[in-house]
Amino acid sequence: MSPSKAYSETMDRIVSKVRDFIARHSLIEPDERVLLCLSAGKDSMLLFHVLDALRPELGFAMGVFHLNHMARGAESDGDEEHLVRLAEAHDVPLHIERFDFAAHREKSRSFEEHARAKRYELAEAISAEHGYEKIATAHTASDHVETILMRVLTGTGIHGLQGIRPRRDRIIRPLLPLTSDEVYGCLKAMGIPWQEDSSNASASHPRNFIRHEILPLARSRFAAADEALQSLSEQAGDAMSLIGQTIAKLYPRMFEYSAGDLYIEAGPLAHGWPLFAYAVSEGMRRYFNRPPNGKMLRELYAKYRVNRSNIKLYRDSAICVDKVYDSGGSRLRISEASKSYACPDEWEYRIDAPGSGRTRVRLEEIGVTIAVEIVDNARFRKFVKNNGYVFISMEKSVKTLYIRNRRKGDRMRTERGTKKIKDLLIERKLDERSKERVPLLVAGSEVIAFMPGLVFDIPNRVSADFLVDKNAEKVLSVSKN
Repeated sequence: MSPSKAYSETMDRIVSKVRDFIARHSLIEPDERVLLCLSAGKDSMLLFHVLDALRPELGFAMGVFHLNHMARGAESDGDEEHLVRLAEAHDVPLHIERFDFAAHREKSRSFEEHARAKRYELAEAISAEHGYEKIATAHTASDHVETILMRVLTGTGIHGLQGIRPRRDRIIRPLLPLTSDEVYGCLKAMGIPWQEDSSNASASHPRNFIRHEILPLARSRFAAADEALQSLSEQAGDAMSLIGQTIAKLYPRMFEYSAGDLYIEAGPLAHGWPLFAYAVSEGMRRYFNRPPNGKMLRELYAKYRVNRSNIKLYRDSAICVDKVYDSGGSRLRISEASKSYACPDEWEYRIDAPGSGRTRVRLEEIGVTIAVEIVDNARFRKFVKNNGYVFISMEKSVKTLYIRNRRKGDRMRTERGTKKIKDLLIERKLDERSKERVPLLVAGSEVIAFMPGLVFDIPNRVSADFLVDKNAEKVLSVSKN
């Protein structure tokens, strides 16, 4: 067999393996645009050439994205130049970004974590701007094995044992069926050049230490080490799939995501540590791409169990977690850190207007339990002078109410015009601590009732727009229980 034929068969075998993997996992559809996220190293070069060979057959278009880390001087610039020549030679759109990681180092994350996050962030932005449906990375089976072992040694849960998945949202990994030896052999056989990253030889990086020190030693003693780790990954994937399907049936509304906020319902969080850990981990991973570590989960669980309704549980530069209250009980709210929410001293309880029956709510911050119910006019007349009751006309269509403490600028419409809540508190001659304990009933930003009587047995005030008259048929009662 001639060398050229042998080389061609090598490439054909690799292309066939990747083609089958793409089809099995539905990674690329016809007419899609795929952005290849590339360095200039071995794996990236093979990804480019294999997908370049497949694109006429599979009917997709591709572009290349490269992030110059500016961390290795001339070597980094050489990587960029290599990709410029490659893209020009194959008439493929090229998107180059530069980011000086040394000048913008984040102390809370390692260089590798920061670089990975920035690569994905920029790739997503370029994809959105230029209409790429998929983002392809050059991860291989060897990367997959290294990832599993690194997670085992640094700490992970069942989800982390899955390693690198073929697809996550629109990020795809077409080279996962190939080992590093297969990549190297194909590139050598085909004479395809690549750039070596000198930092890959340094065992100071955790992944390099596993790649160059731990795995070779493990393989020398355990011949099937790679296969064992891959089997563990597959079993973890099966377990997570089964867990996810089961919990979805038990708690179909576990997650409520809206406008960048994720709410996790009270039910799963009240059933102990295992379900709490699953719900929070899955929510943070799915909606924020932020898998929490065990320490963070344990801290959240301990704080969540504290008998307070509205408290901050966690803050860092990227994410914030709060315990909040609505009519269903306490829930977890996970948000991006850029959002500004009330501090713990500002408490709030959501009350869905009841149809029939009585709703009881414990206002933990002020130590009072209240009852909320719809009553008739006769009950209003009987208790209207009792400071432990507040009656609101529900003739207006108000579906959701909130009971909270005061905010700066709160006002209420009275029979004689608008009055500041601050002035009403002064009139009641309450000290500063007592002022913070007075609950307000609000709809949106409108204060409906000022309710010191629920705490101190002094007269309440109701907004002029919600006063009950003798003809009112639908009256909301809020009373001290």
